[in-house]
Amino acid sequence: MRRVLVLAVVLGVLAWVAAPALSLEPYTPEVTEFELAAPAPAGSARAAGDGELTLPAMRTPKRFDLVGLRWSRGERREIHAELRVRRDGGRWSRWLEVGHAENGESGTGPMLTGGTDHVQVRLNRRPRGLKLHFVNATGTADRGSRLLTAFRKAANSAVIGALGTPATAARRQASGAPPVVTRDQWDPAGQCKPRSAPATGEVQFAMVHHTVTSNLYEQADGPSMVLAVCRYHRNSNGWTDIGYNFLVDRYGTIYEGRAGGIDQAVVGAQAQGYNAVSTGISNLGTFVSGGQSPAGLQANARIIAWKLGIHGAPVQGQVTVRSGGGSANRFPAGRPVTFERISGHRDGGETACPGAALYAQLPEIRTLAAQAPAGVPTGPVTPVPGTVSLEAPSRTIAYGQSAQVGGRAMTVNGQAIANAEVRVQVRTGKGWQTTSRTTTGADGGWVGTLTSSRTRDVRAVVYSGGARAATSKSLRMAVQPIIVAKAAKRVVFGRPLTVTGRVRPAKTSVVLEIAREGSDRRYRTVSRVRVKVRKGAFRVTTRLRRPALHRLRVVFRGDSTNARAVSGDVVLRAIRPSAARGGGARATP
Repeated sequence: MRRVLVLAVVLGVLAWVAAPALSLEPYTPEVTEFELAAPAPAGSARAAGDGELTLPAMRTPKRFDLVGLRWSRGERREIHAELRVRRDGGRWSRWLEVGHAENGESGTGPMLTGGTDHVQVRLNRRPRGLKLHFVNATGTADRGSRLLTAFRKAANSAVIGALGTPATAARRQASGAPPVVTRDQWDPAGQCKPRSAPATGEVQFAMVHHTVTSNLYEQADGPSMVLAVCRYHRNSNGWTDIGYNFLVDRYGTIYEGRAGGIDQAVVGAQAQGYNAVSTGISNLGTFVSGGQSPAGLQANARIIAWKLGIHGAPVQGQVTVRSGGGSANRFPAGRPVTFERISGHRDGGETACPGAALYAQLPEIRTLAAQAPAGVPTGPVTPVPGTVSLEAPSRTIAYGQSAQVGGRAMTVNGQAIANAEVRVQVRTGKGWQTTSRTTTGADGGWVGTLTSSRTRDVRAVVYSGGARAATSKSLRMAVQPIIVAKAAKRVVFGRPLTVTGRVRPAKTSVVLEIAREGSDRRYRTVSRVRVKVRKGAFRVTTRLRRPALHRLRVVFRGDSTNARAVSGDVVLRAIRPSAARGGGARATP
């Protein structure tokens, strides 16, 4: 009887854990996420001669599958961090370097650990507010759940096999794409929903990454690994969603990353300064000394060939783009940077990613991608990009007037981009807005006009064949208000003097500056009077204290919308009462 009861319990458990497989959805337990302050150093805790600071090992209250560091904002010095982990009673892993978060946030990227409960940190120095952020997405946070997890992973193995078939995956994605595990398959419970709608940009090249983890995971671990990375990116880094556009495991499984559609030019957070012009593919694993598997390399090649193809970009050759700058970027903002069409994260960022071994495999990925089926463009494509310059004779515009701007559009090979549309754009609170259009000449040269009521950043964008070909570096164009001031040409000193005028656009106040001529014929400021402006008009009464030649100016000191501006000079003479005709203070205004 006892054996029958035990058998019944086992069969019940098997039926329960196998239930997810029956619906062809991977098992996704509730995610556990927590943070702990880093322990204080024990004694000096500084290793002799190497300048490293090793913190005491810590045992966490729950098991974790992923860990990363974060610290207070404002840290300006470079922080190098390494982590090692172990399971209770097991051996320590080797030290693994965790680089800065891909977009340069105050913290590191995540390190996948695979169900551990001890961690130790090694740094070049301790930053302020150092904390460890932990994620468990496998349901193993509470100790004692290993047997249950084994059953559940067995169920997931069958599901992953089904996820990779066109019957279950391709129906949700654009025609011609390789099989991809979609977001609703690796996160069916919606535990890592994006915080906001995705932005779109361009896809001119692919950037390859790695996630930093053990390479000895099982294929059934893939969904929970991707989910853990997503939760870390969203909740620790503070991003809207997972940073990568795609992820690839060592078995050749491809996972959809950032939401918005795998056939769209979704802007990720995988490479600071280049997110708007690239797509990011991250490999699940650490590839410092050992490379990606043949299946993993093939998966990288297939998804990159399809993704670049549908956006009209080749997989071979080079492309030149402008750096967007940033603390995690190797190049300053505005500098032209040339990338291989399939590049590694380290080519543009201050990082060792994707590891020395995988970086050395990039030529093989390029060769495989050239042999893989290329995606067919589904809409307007980006032509071979070039450069366009933007110059202005003056960086200042008077309110209500137009400024002349111009430049030259060239391909990366030095050829003129002729007969192409140029859009002169200004940055607004809602993004870049076109204010005027013109066309390039045979030599690529162009001239346009700019009209703006306030100080703004300005850029030029060249469109060729209906798609963007080049974007200039932005200029700051200042718009000055127009100030007109009037006063009498003569006034008796000591008696009231009235100054009137107008300011366009309307401001709340201006300053009347009064200067008096000295014996050396130079004017020296003797007083400043703050004047209120109502509906663009002002009126102020003051007095001149000495008989002499005076110069009046009305000054707007500048604000967030307009630059400093000065009216024309109003020159008048203060005279003695005996010199005034009729003994009065009348004068012709």
